[in-house]
Amino acid sequence: MLPVLPSPSWKLLGALLRLLLLLSLVPVAAALFCVLGAFQFDAALRRRFPRLHGVSGRVVATSGLLAALTGLWLTARLPIPAAQQGPLLYMARMLVGLGMAWSIAAAVRAVLLGRIPQHKAWMIRAYALGQGAGTQVLILLPEALVAGAPTLFLRDLLMTSAWAVNAALAEWLIRRR
Repeated sequence: MLPVLPSPSWKLLGALLRLLLLLSLVPVAAALFCVLGAFQFDAALRRRFPRLHGVSGRVVATSGLLAALTGLWLTARLPIPAAQQGPLLYMARMLVGLGMAWSIAAAVRAVLLGRIPQHKAWMIRAYALGQGAGTQVLILLPEALVAGAPTLFLRDLLMTSAWAVNAALAEWLIRRR
């Protein structure tokens, strides 16, 4: 027999389950976006399997939007201690989430209108923002190995610079075409 809990406990349990669902959605959606997204840029695969590109593109766009929007929600709603996220990192996370969601929406709109060059450009931008965590490791790891883990403003600055590097590289790739 299940224990009878007062209604506030059930409300708390429901809130906890919703939070756990959101916390699990971000890495799953981001992993799908990053792994499947990489194959979307392969021109030979697109030419050989155009239907697969379209189907996996829907999964990539959906998972990317899910990662961006749940990331935004978690950034805005979770009480992250100031020692783990200062105002700079908070704003960067919000801007990156909005930028990634906007880029995916613009890419979907472009492909529906048959504007393939614009679709590619917007997906490159979205993918660059989505890959920010990987670039953060590349930037933070040398600092951590040389001087110890960066803290407070330096950590926030280095993490934010990873997204800036990716965004700059994406724009360079787009203009190079």
